[in-house]
Amino acid sequence: MYADSPNAFGESLADARAMPMERWEGRARKLAEAGEAVGFVAMEAGTNMGFVAGLVGQYRDGLIRGDACDTVTMARAWVDPRARRQGIGRALATAVESWARDKGAGILEAQVTENNGPAIEFYRRLGFVDTGRCEPLLSNPTLRIQFLSRSLRCAQGWGQPTA
Repeated sequence: MYADSPNAFGESLADARAMPMERWEGRARKLAEAGEAVGFVAMEAGTNMGFVAGLVGQYRDGLIRGDACDTVTMARAWVDPRARRQGIGRALATAVESWARDKGAGILEAQVTENNGPAIEFYRRLGFVDTGRCEPLLSNPTLRIQFLSRSLRCAQGWGQPTA
């Protein structure tokens, strides 16, 4: 993920490699417990082809703010370049949406680096809209994160892609 999309995540490949194994194990445990966070992996023939996390709360200033419990943030979304445009991203997003609904969330939020046109278009097709909020990307402050959101209150599933 980090090597393929170095400007898509809040930490760099070097930061990820330097992270102690105990911290990775803690993250994995938190995602596996599906309490306030969940992770979904798309696998094909034993190979990770995609990943996404769902986190209860809203991302602000580099942290998930748990006081925004009506919001689930879709984070670290990634699909292997060899598998893009095959429905994996939509399947991963649908899994987070379902989990968010089970949690009673009314808003699903996503972040995308402002220069990532294909990702912005992907989220737009899923019904996300630009919130107008931006923050510097922690791993590369010369870039900004654009925040997108989608209401879960009235919508039932992703429906038909928008034009």
